[in-house]
Parts: sequence; C-alpha cells; structure tokens
Amino acid sequence: MSPKIYKPSLQTKNNILQKAVELFNENGTASVSMNALAESLGISAGNLQYHYKGKEDMIRAILEEMFAQFDVIYQPIEGTFTLDTLRQIMRLNFNLVWKYRFFYRELAALLRNDKVLANRFRAIQTHRIEEQETLIKRLAGSGGVRGDLSPEELRNVVLIGWVLGNTWLSYTESLGQKINDATLEQAVEIMVQHYKPYVLEMK
Repeated sequence: MSPKIYKPSLQTKNNILQKAVELFNENGTASVSMNALAESLGISAGNLQYHYKGKEDMIRAILEEMFAQFDVIYQPIEGTFTLDTLRQIMRLNFNLVWKYRFFYRELAALLRNDKVLANRFRAIQTHRIEEQETLIKRLAGSGGVRGDLSPEELRNVVLIGWVLGNTWLSYTESLGQKINDATLEQAVEIMVQHYKPYVLEMK
C-alpha cells in the first residue's frame, strides 16, 4: 500500500493562522506551544506541523496576511481628500492593529529573534513608507494636501505617522487603559491631529 499523501488545504492553513492570532493575542507568542495550538484546533501536532513547521513559520505567514489587509486600506484614494477621508482610513488602520495586537506588543522581540521575519518586515516597512510619501505627493498635486513641503519635511511627516501607528498600542496599554471603541477613536483623532496641518480640504 502506498503511503498516504496529504495535500495542503488553504482553508486549513487559514484556520490555523486565525487560531494562532487568537491565542497569541490572548497569551503572547511565548506562552502558546505547538501542542496547545494543535489541541485548540482539534488536530494532531503532526498535522499542524505538516502545514507550519513551527511558530516562526506561522508568524511569518501572519505578517504577510496582515500587510495584505493593510494594502486594501491604502488603495489609491478617489475623489476629494478630506479629514473625514483620513478618519476613515485611520479607523480601518487601528482596527487591524488591534486585530493583530500581539505583533505590535512583541514587535521588537519578534524581529530580534527571527532574522527572516526582521528582513521581511523591514522590506515591507520601507516600501510602505515610500508608498505613503508617493501618496502625499499625489494628493499635493491634486490639491488635497499642502504642496510646499521639502522632501525632508515630507518624509518626516510620514515617519512620525508611521511611528505613532506602530507604537500607539504599547503606549496605551502601558497606561493601563482598556482598548475599546473610545480608545480606538482617540487613536484616530491623534493621527488626524498629526496630519491636519497638511490637509487643505478640512471637513
């Protein structure tokens, strides 16, 4: 009898990642073993490792999925760019930060412990910052934002926004604040306040 050959199931892989995100968010990555994850999924540890060799593989896959979802948010903006447009984008942004909160809580440690993850994250980060610079330049050309920023000023505006978005969760939780709709809305308004001096259409 020939050995049984398993075919990877996209749905199974997605289910594994969703459960991994759930458990990582609740307990942190270090506290979730492969056996515990397999048990929570109702599958064998061997079946789990058939799809993902270890937590590093899962976290790398989660990174790709996370940024794929961020890509949807930052599609080219049609129509007039206003502060309400910015609020809508920032709400979606912080909802994703919360959805993948374990990653932002553990960002430095995750990158330090996995060079492959670190290199991929930095490549995505560099690309995303360049994308946002390009977006602001395009909006400046269409009259949506100020067009008098030097290249250095433009980059600093983008970098400050990037750092705020990546560190907001850690800062808020360090204060002992619960994350809820009100807290998320506060984060949105902080980002709006940062970008407001550069947006010409204010509504």
